[in-house]
Amino acid sequence: MHTHVIQRFVESHALPSGYADDAERWFVPLVDELVAAFARSESIGASPFVVGINGCQGSGKSTASELLESLLSARGLVVARLSIDDFYLSRQQRLTLASTMHPLLATRGVPGTHDITLALATLAALTDTKHSDGIPLPRFDKATDNPLPRAEWPVLVSRQDRPAADIVLFEGWCVGVTPQSASELTSTCNSLEREYDSDGRWRGFVNEQLAGDYQTLFSQLDNLLFLEAPTFDCVSIWRNKQERRLRENYKTPKDKARQDDDAKATQSLHSVKQATALMSEAQIARFIQHFERLTRHCLLLLPSIADTVFELDTNQRIVGRR
Repeated sequence: MHTHVIQRFVESHALPSGYADDAERWFVPLVDELVAAFARSESIGASPFVVGINGCQGSGKSTASELLESLLSARGLVVARLSIDDFYLSRQQRLTLASTMHPLLATRGVPGTHDITLALATLAALTDTKHSDGIPLPRFDKATDNPLPRAEWPVLVSRQDRPAADIVLFEGWCVGVTPQSASELTSTCNSLEREYDSDGRWRGFVNEQLAGDYQTLFSQLDNLLFLEAPTFDCVSIWRNKQERRLRENYKTPKDKARQDDDAKATQSLHSVKQATALMSEAQIARFIQHFERLTRHCLLLLPSIADTVFELDTNQRIVGRR
């Protein structure tokens, strides 16, 4: 059964054929383990089972999360898929942070730019056996740099006397990581920090946020998967590759001929909005520097913390597990 699920997934996501081989070799055994872990958790009344997925930008964590959702759903489990990206503060909220705390906080991404209160409330609702209404799953629109209107969030149907989800998949570039020590914050790690955070105020604030409610959120993970990049240098290469793919997709929208006039107009508007969010290589290089400190921290720390580590090569293929 899983072979057909994987094949449909690869085709619908236009993934290279090698992805199917990787899914069979690495993800199917992981799904077997997660299903068994869920069964043990459910037997003691501790469902849903919360799985964190961490990986740097471009590592394929979102695709991995979607694949796991497909495979677990095919096994008869109800899955709620969340991303820490969907809990970003609005642009106006971040601009307020930028004016009151530090200008670099206008850029979404680092701890302190998420609505952790909403994330905790969402997880609590997914765990509640008495939740009678459907559970909205927040979504963020990167094209507008704002959360989608609540009316557009997907809703997970509640179930009587049991949590709405059996398994929660929660992915993100900083999911599961712990704060740095004070000594690790003393020196800058790149030109962005040297130019705009020479006094350490920004990185200190980010670390303080990470040490607070983020740890409360991450403490709810029952299992952590880490997609381990070979080096930090891969982030820039993968992120540029991702951006080129997005740009190509917006030049040639799929099924264009079959869309009616209204749908064409909607698609065109969405494509224009997304295209304005695409970045040049220089912009990507600068953007990545916001994430460099904690990404390097993840690469050092998470291999010893994660329950499962998938080792990636420079082409984003899984080459090992530990």
